[in-house]
Amino acid sequence: MNIKELEPNRPSHCETKTIVPRHKALKKLEFILDYCIRGAMVFTGLGLAILMFTQVIMRYVLESPFAGIEEAAILLAVWVSFLGMGYATKQRSHIHGGIVSLLVHDPVKIEMIRFTVSIICLFTVCVFGYFAAKYGMFVFEKERMSLYLQWPKGLWTASMIFGFLLMAIFFLFQTIKDFRQILEIKAQSNNSNKV
Repeated sequence: MNIKELEPNRPSHCETKTIVPRHKALKKLEFILDYCIRGAMVFTGLGLAILMFTQVIMRYVLESPFAGIEEAAILLAVWVSFLGMGYATKQRSHIHGGIVSLLVHDPVKIEMIRFTVSIICLFTVCVFGYFAAKYGMFVFEKERMSLYLQWPKGLWTASMIFGFLLMAIFFLFQTIKDFRQILEIKAQSNNSNKV
C-alpha cells in the first residue's frame, strides 16, 4: 500500500503561503488584545482582593477603617466588570439563544442569522458606547473628584467607555468572521454541487 494514499489531502506549499498571511494582521491584533485584557483582568481582580482583605483587617482588627479603600475597591470592581464584558464578547460566551439551530437546518441560513445578530449587536454596542462617551465627556468637563481619595471621577467613567469600545471591536471581528464563514459555506456548497 502506498503511504501517499493514506495521507490527508493537504494544500501544497504555495497554496499555504497564500492562505496564511491573508488574515495574519487581524489574528495578531486579536491575540494582543486578548493577552492585554486577560492581564488587566487578573491585575484588577487581584488588586480588588488585596484591597478588600486590607479593608477587613483595618476595620475589624485595627478598628480604624479607611473609606478611601472602598472607593478604590469600587473603581477596580467597575474596571474588572467592564473588562469582563469585553472579554465575554471576544469569547462569544455572552448570553444568546440556541433555538435557531433547532429550527433551521440549512448552514447558510444559520450563518446569515449569526451575521445579522452580530451586526445588530455591533450597532447596539455603538449606540450605548456613544452615550457612555457623552456621559464621560460630561464628567471630565465637570472635573469632579472622588470624596476620600480625591481622584478624578472620570477614572470610573472611563471603564464604561473602554468596556463598550472593547465590545465594539470584538463584535466587529465577529461580524467579519461570520461574513467569511458565509462565503466559505457558499463556496463549499458550490464546489459540492459541481461534483
